[in-house]
Amino acid sequence: MSNDTYWKKFLGIPKYKIQWYARYYLYKLFGITFEKLKDQKDYWNTRGKEYFSEIIESGHIQYERFFQDMLVEELKTLEFNSFFEAGCGFGWNVKRVKQEFSHVSIGGLDFSFPQLFNSRKYLPTIEMPVVQGDACCMPYKDNAFDIGFTLGVYMNIHPDLIDLAVDEMIRISNKYIIHLEWDMENTTHELREKRIFKTNIISHDYRKLYTNRGKKILTFRTYNDFKDDFTKKYNETKVTTWEQFEGPEKYIFIVVKA
Repeated sequence: MSNDTYWKKFLGIPKYKIQWYARYYLYKLFGITFEKLKDQKDYWNTRGKEYFSEIIESGHIQYERFFQDMLVEELKTLEFNSFFEAGCGFGWNVKRVKQEFSHVSIGGLDFSFPQLFNSRKYLPTIEMPVVQGDACCMPYKDNAFDIGFTLGVYMNIHPDLIDLAVDEMIRISNKYIIHLEWDMENTTHELREKRIFKTNIISHDYRKLYTNRGKKILTFRTYNDFKDDFTKKYNETKVTTWEQFEGPEKYIFIVVKA
């Protein structure tokens, strides 16, 4: 199915929702799953046109700020002069870092041109140098940034390509690597069941990926470590997205010595 078709409607219902329910029931009734997407460039170049307004207008961004705050609190404990995000989207995380640490140089990369275009709309007073490119082959010199970061980006990279992405992140990061990513071995059974049939969400073993390369894991936290704080902060906040919101169990938090 082409991306243009994917976003069209059938009897007034977006086809991506129909596809979601079809895969959900095929999995729940018959245990059928489908191969993960090997390349999501077309998907995000299409969805990226609406993602900026979608995440802000739905209220979803209020929940995501919890994870962004985790990043900022961790950064306060580290010494760094430059920060980079692979899969920066419209620049939400990178620009927050610049607000909190004004002396720091920032940069971002994304393969979705619409996302990068929308980065000019979000906090226009903050200049964010961005590059359209692939996290598996980044156009930066070795040790270009003190800290490399992703949030919910490596979960879109196929298992055949994740080693390339990790090697590239190690190559361009001089001091630390930080990830907030999906790990199905460190989540709830309920969320694992909701995501296992999705073709665009992929779990990786981040501790293994880095320890196999001789890197030291400085921090590894799961939803069990921060779910109480999340619940206290967002107990009454509502989100208007069509699919039920996924809570603190959606990410693990890992800090690696580069």
